[in-house]
Amino acid sequence: MNEHPETKEEPRPPAGVIACLTSAFELLAHTPHLLLPPVLLDLFLWLGPRLPARSLVAPLIAAAKTAPSAEFQPLYQGVYKTLTEFGANFDLFATLSPAPLLGTPVLMGMRKVLSNPLGARVEIPVPTVGASLVWIAVLTILGLGISAFYLTQVGRHVVTHTAAPVPGPTALPHLWGQLLRLTVTLLFIIGSATLTASLVMSVGIMISQALIGTVSLLFLSLGLFIGVHFIYTIPGMVQLRHTPLHAMQESVLLARVDFAGVMQLLLLTLVLTQGLNFVWSLPEPDTWAAIVGIGGHAVINTALTVTLFIFYQERLAYLRLLQSAFARNAAQATRST
Repeated sequence: MNEHPETKEEPRPPAGVIACLTSAFELLAHTPHLLLPPVLLDLFLWLGPRLPARSLVAPLIAAAKTAPSAEFQPLYQGVYKTLTEFGANFDLFATLSPAPLLGTPVLMGMRKVLSNPLGARVEIPVPTVGASLVWIAVLTILGLGISAFYLTQVGRHVVTHTAAPVPGPTALPHLWGQLLRLTVTLLFIIGSATLTASLVMSVGIMISQALIGTVSLLFLSLGLFIGVHFIYTIPGMVQLRHTPLHAMQESVLLARVDFAGVMQLLLLTLVLTQGLNFVWSLPEPDTWAAIVGIGGHAVINTALTVTLFIFYQERLAYLRLLQSAFARNAAQATRST
């Protein structure tokens, strides 16, 4: 008896980066209210008071004044200048927004905004390092709440727009708590890596300055690896309601399914954000023209966030199709033996 082989249908490849970006702009055209959180937060960082970071870096500035030897004098002078400028220009309110694609995107948090069209910004005094750390902790928690609201709105509209078979965002307080857990986990990882790097560099200073460059390259490579393989962590937490650890594990798997696609997405994000941020930053913050940059930045970065969510759902669906095809082929092989 001759058995007719079943037709094997190859899983449809997931949509590419440009297709996802196009879909993101289509969604944004119908839901412009998604721009409100980044625009309102940027307006606060532009027109509101500021928290200078002088006290936060004061001990580091004092330590960088004196180099251990003449050989490292230029290095210490550069560090001293950088820390001084950071302390004078950085606004601790910028910690209300996390890194790009992780929460509410802002433009003014990355700029030196000492004045606005209304005049010089009012400075809230921060007398000590301890007070600075308390402010950072409070603002980070509050900022995660704003990001939870923003990501919830993005996730719900992406599910509606794509009709994807995913549960979508959970309740806002729950997502807020999950983002806080993720932040604590990342801070632990970054803190451990920073401590390790500091110890190794301290030894490197005594051995060879060339070793410092090698260690720096090693940690840069580690950061790139984390950025590529954990890119789907936030969409996994929002759209599938995963815990941070589960979302990280799934992100690594999905990144390996379409590594080239992830690199294309990261490259597109880097080109658009860095290239257009230069354009959005052309108007001086002490003129009303700066509002054009705020609006443009909100549109592009929200579109990129939506693109990441759609891109993630496409890869997730593709992975499920591959798993189903593998299970079906394994079952057919079992029956034929």
